[in-house]
Amino acid sequence: MLDPKFIKENIELVKEGARKKRIEAPIDKWLELEELRIELQQNFDELKAKQNKVWKEIVKANLEEKKQMLTEMWILKKEIKEIEEKSKENLKNWNKLLMEIPNPPSPKMPEWKDDSENVTIKTWGEIPKFDFEVKNHMELWTSLDLIDVEKAAQVSGARFYYLKNEAVLMQFAIVQFVFQTLIDEKIIKKLIKENNLDISSKAFVPMIPPVMIRNDVQESIHRVFWDQTYKFGEDNLNLVASAEHTMAPYHMWEVLEKSSLPRRYIGYSTAFRREAGTYWKDMWGILRTHQFDKLEMESFTDAETGEQEQKLMVAIQEYLVQSLWIPYKVQQVCTGDTGKPDYQQFDIECWIPAQNTYRETHTSDYMTDFQTRWIKSFYKDTDWKRKLLHTNDSTAIAIGRMLIAIFENYQTSDWRIKIPEVLVPFMWWRTII
Repeated sequence: MLDPKFIKENIELVKEGARKKRIEAPIDKWLELEELRIELQQNFDELKAKQNKVWKEIVKANLEEKKQMLTEMWILKKEIKEIEEKSKENLKNWNKLLMEIPNPPSPKMPEWKDDSENVTIKTWGEIPKFDFEVKNHMELWTSLDLIDVEKAAQVSGARFYYLKNEAVLMQFAIVQFVFQTLIDEKIIKKLIKENNLDISSKAFVPMIPPVMIRNDVQESIHRVFWDQTYKFGEDNLNLVASAEHTMAPYHMWEVLEKSSLPRRYIGYSTAFRREAGTYWKDMWGILRTHQFDKLEMESFTDAETGEQEQKLMVAIQEYLVQSLWIPYKVQQVCTGDTGKPDYQQFDIECWIPAQNTYRETHTSDYMTDFQTRWIKSFYKDTDWKRKLLHTNDSTAIAIGRMLIAIFENYQTSDWRIKIPEVLVPFMWWRTII
């Protein structure tokens, strides 16, 4: 959430940010509650001061005066209680509305209405040319006995699948490749140098985070997708929709030393989404499913290096996709397509031959300190003052979507799949499926 002081000092900027994001934020209503909060606090302070004064005078008073003062004390106590109850209710609504006010986007983010107007800032790789009719991933996988959606539908329902045989091996080959890359400080240092960044070359710490999160914690980091989240209300638990949901609060209620920054993590987990309201989108195949596996990067930095950290993450994303030799384009996401917590966002879209188009496979989100304020994640600056950590989260690999890209781009005319060279060592030196 935003700093209340920042909102009050930058009202027009905050309103303009909400407008750019196409979010109807209750900014004016929150400002009314803020005025009421201040008024109630002043009334409370005045009554408490008066109460304290009466307590001091009651000691010196005679019996008759004490009776009058005790009556006055009873009235004051009642008035203070009423103000406390009003303040409690007002603060509850104040917090609720504050959580709905979005992080203003970066001035660098293009102002447009939706994903159709995101800006392509880079393309890489040659679109493959096939001298045969291209098969889609479901045709390939079914013919090679790599997937079973019919049995999954019987067991679990629509938008689930059993992954089988070499597809499973390739999934874990990708996992090993990503972990090996991100824990290698030499590679991180190389990418920093190539992109002219002035930040630490510290490697990422591998992590398998929980796939369930307390609802109140998930709300605090602004990662509850109300129509998408699987919830267990009686337990105050939700299933995560991405690994960063339990990685972002990893340093909740902590104060880190600035010298220990950045803290970088690469997490692998299963994720879950209802895909409510998307029944007409990508119903066929596994591009959009209720359960999927992802490798996600999460980092915690100081305020000065947060934006450079995002550039590093995008560079890592490109390095991974280039290593797999999949054509892609980098998109600068526009204000109308970004989320409430995002200050700046970039997407990578990989080429999907059977659809003859690019599809989103990666996203990179820089949230400044928007996520860390409520969960109290701080670092101690060189002047010993506590400051809020800045967070970045970015897709390393969305495995299902990357498997689609690999299988379709590496298919042959005789229904076989070449294995990307970088994955061969992790698949017992097999070169073809």
